[in-house]
Amino acid sequence: MGLLDTGPSLSWPTRNMASSLLFRFAVIADSHVNPSEQDNISPFESHRLTNERLRHTVAMLNALAPAFVVHVGDMIHPVPEAVSYPQAVRQFRATMAALACPVHLVPGNHDVGDKQADYVPAGAIRPEYVELYSRHFGEHFYGFDRQGCHFAVINTSLINSGLPQEREQAAWLEADLAAHAGQRIFLFMHYPPFVATRDEHGHYDNIDEPGRSWLLDVVERHKVAAAFTGHVHNFFLNRHADTNFYLMPSTAFVRADYSETLHVGQPPENENGRNDVAKLGVMVVDVHEERIVTQFLRSFGGGSDRSAAQRDWPRLPPSAGELPAPGVELRHGWTVLYDIPYSSMLDEFRRKRARNDYPILALWEMGVRRLRVPLDDLLDAGSRARVEAVAEQGCRFAVFHFGWPDEAALDVVSRHRHLLDGLELVLRWPPAPDLEARLAAARERAGVPLVLSRFWNASGESRDGKQIKLLVDHGFTVDDDLPATAQVDGLVFRIARDTCAREGIARAAAAAEGRGLRAQVHVRLADDSPAQAQYDEWRNTCRVLETALCSHFHRDHRVFLDTLGDVDRGYFPRAGLIDRRGNPRLPGRTLRNLNGALSELPPLRVLDWHETADGLLGEARAGDAVLLLPLPETSDRAWQGPMPSLPDHYRGYRVDLGTGAQTAVEGDTGRPIRCEAGEPALWVLHPAP
Repeated sequence: MGLLDTGPSLSWPTRNMASSLLFRFAVIADSHVNPSEQDNISPFESHRLTNERLRHTVAMLNALAPAFVVHVGDMIHPVPEAVSYPQAVRQFRATMAALACPVHLVPGNHDVGDKQADYVPAGAIRPEYVELYSRHFGEHFYGFDRQGCHFAVINTSLINSGLPQEREQAAWLEADLAAHAGQRIFLFMHYPPFVATRDEHGHYDNIDEPGRSWLLDVVERHKVAAAFTGHVHNFFLNRHADTNFYLMPSTAFVRADYSETLHVGQPPENENGRNDVAKLGVMVVDVHEERIVTQFLRSFGGGSDRSAAQRDWPRLPPSAGELPAPGVELRHGWTVLYDIPYSSMLDEFRRKRARNDYPILALWEMGVRRLRVPLDDLLDAGSRARVEAVAEQGCRFAVFHFGWPDEAALDVVSRHRHLLDGLELVLRWPPAPDLEARLAAARERAGVPLVLSRFWNASGESRDGKQIKLLVDHGFTVDDDLPATAQVDGLVFRIARDTCAREGIARAAAAAEGRGLRAQVHVRLADDSPAQAQYDEWRNTCRVLETALCSHFHRDHRVFLDTLGDVDRGYFPRAGLIDRRGNPRLPGRTLRNLNGALSELPPLRVLDWHETADGLLGEARAGDAVLLLPLPETSDRAWQGPMPSLPDHYRGYRVDLGTGAQTAVEGDTGRPIRCEAGEPALWVLHPAP
């Protein structure tokens, strides 16, 4: 394949974000510090690590350099009636003293007592606990300002308590938010108002009525920009009116009851989900003049290996702006509400409900902006609410439908077109004579780009001329007699597993461009046989990276990876970008860091591929930089040898795509570049004098 040049670089919004950044802050939750390193006041062995995990978090925060940090509660593990409470406070303060910026504290139930409810397992808030917290930590509710933004902290244990401080807090919050009308307001609390739906029954993890409705009304009336909560030790995203609620994971451990949403067991070292360290971390919030960019960074618990934390890529989250990263197919249900069994631990008398929002978190951290889902997800009111919540974060949905949607469905598409990247129609072939007229009517009615896909079935000759396959198949190939219609904006091309992604994407883009259309390319990770598993993580990683680099180059087209999560049962078993626990696999980690590295560079103008004795080499140009992506044939094979098109002398850096770690490099054409086995890396090299 020869060198391809797309002409002058486009100016993506993400390239100019640094100039609009006002400041950065970070949010952490539920550190549950022990009274000493030796004490373990929990039946779980991993609880011994909570103090060290907070030290790791502080080191991570210092590297992220926020203007300030907000801790949304449960700073310590001993509850107020415990004699070890003061000692745990001293441990917490000693650890936080190493933080290089101010920290603002929010009362949690371990710090000030549980909410007032007969069914809670520990002592509820009472006057002496209020005084104890004041003495050791400070104010229960307060506000502060920074660069035109206002930040409010409240004590959610006070809500519904009947204590005098409840009325004082309510009056203060109303007056404080009213006094800062017109500013962006951020609200911090420990208990979330709700976990799944605003009308859910009261349980251990939410605010009971009537306090819940009061608080949500305050949030809505005062147009709070974002709210951050703790307590659940898991990630959930909720939206009420125009406010995003971010329910925060912990720095210390995971609440294991919510592992029920994952549909997969936990290995022994994960302590039934409590020690699932990939779910620990911090939230970084970059406040810009025109937007708020949230980014969750996994700490992986840290321990002695502080390089384990994810790299900070400020331009990577979807809310940061456009980025031509590949989209992802959401085959698994992602809006489902699960019944959490009553467990004798925290909720014994009623089931509570929750979603699994870890796939959404994974999409954000990989920089994925476009998601392919059935039109049903938009038509169902409950699922549509989730579409709206995710779209608010910068994602857009490509919805697909088999056959012709009715008028009611097209009306829903039209009313929610701001959430969509396009409507894909999968039609039987050959089409009816009135295809052109029906496409024109659907396109006008929907008000979104219309993309056409061809459906194949087992009637007649199969698409490959071999035995008829009793499988559902759709999408054009570049060798098909492509429709010549002016009533669609794009065509769907499906790249089978045995077709190399780079050639399939390039040919699809050229075929679509020849007709003035956009290619929507679906790159399969699954085998063509429903019985053949594709679990080779290295081969999957290479296919994902190859696809991603092509997506960044062919930025006027749409490229989707199929699929996000592991398929470990049913048909076409395969490994995905994340496992069934929602944790990133090697393909997902490398996709994140490749997208992150490319988000810092000008758009790709040139892309070429070289097949060598060691494997495949991707070579691209971004500005004056040469980008090299070596993909060895197998994970146990190192890459060494000359690289084409290197400057006589070069200086730049190497990004380890597994971890995001970056190292400086310098050399000349006489010095070969070497990649160790099992370490996918991107080289960014500039000419040096």
